Amino acid sequence: MIRFYLFFLFCTQVFAFGQNVSEDSIKNQREIEAKLRVQEILKYRKEQCSKDSLKAVEESKTVNKYFINIAAPNGSDFPAEKELEAYLKKIGVIWGGTWMGNCFGTYSYNACYYQYMNQFTKEKFGEEIIDNLVKKSLLDYISNEPSAIFKYNDNFELLYDENDFSKDKLINEYFFKDFIYPKGYKVSNEKNVNFTEVELAFDDNTRKLHIENFIHHIDNNHNKQFIPYFEKKIRYFVKSRNFVNIEHSRYEVKTYFKIYYK
Repeated sequence: MIRFYLFFLFCTQVFAFGQNVSEDSIKNQREIEAKLRVQEILKYRKEQCSKDSLKAVEESKTVNKYFINIAAPNGSDFPAEKELEAYLKKIGVIWGGTWMGNCFGTYSYNACYYQYMNQFTKEKFGEEIIDNLVKKSLLDYISNEPSAIFKYNDNFELLYDENDFSKDKLINEYFFKDFIYPKGYKVSNEKNVNFTEVELAFDDNTRKLHIENFIHHIDNNHNKQFIPYFEKKIRYFVKSRNFVNIEHSRYEVKTYFKIYYK
């Protein structure tokens, strides 16, 4: 009986050990296969990128193109394609359109071609010149479609330096184009301490935005007397005929922003 027990215990331990070895082997095999797949992907990406770059080098000898990269996976469409195409044409550059990579780190069709062609175009005409044309095209688009400042579009970030962009900056710039500070208003020595939070509501029937609430942050008690004036100007700004023609859904328009005073 004792021998049978010892034999059973021995077999159980051997089975358990064998199972652990088997699980470790499977795990190691999977890790090896994953590494091989990564290496294959990187090799393929390198080969395709090399072909793209050679294609761009060859084409750039006779033509120059420029493309806008849309952020993956759900970046906003570039709204000023017609405007940018016209500006690029004036300096002899062909508008190539938009392209989107992917967020998986794998190769995207023609990605390196777009990148290298953009690089060659900027080297020939100047990076600052090309960037300014992109900004001008966006500003022209907004001038023709003022309601765009109330729409979410990450391409508007191209209008500002990377460290200087604020989601409300564009709205503030357009608001203060026609805003005059009331007589007696005292300017603060600190930046961004005086502002109004504006809550908007979107009417699905009229496709218009209207103000739902104001929250004021005025650090100087003297300036609080001008709150009714601020509200009047903000209401006019939002109600302005040029700013209510929203053609998209409630999920595509801003329903909250801040107006910063001096």
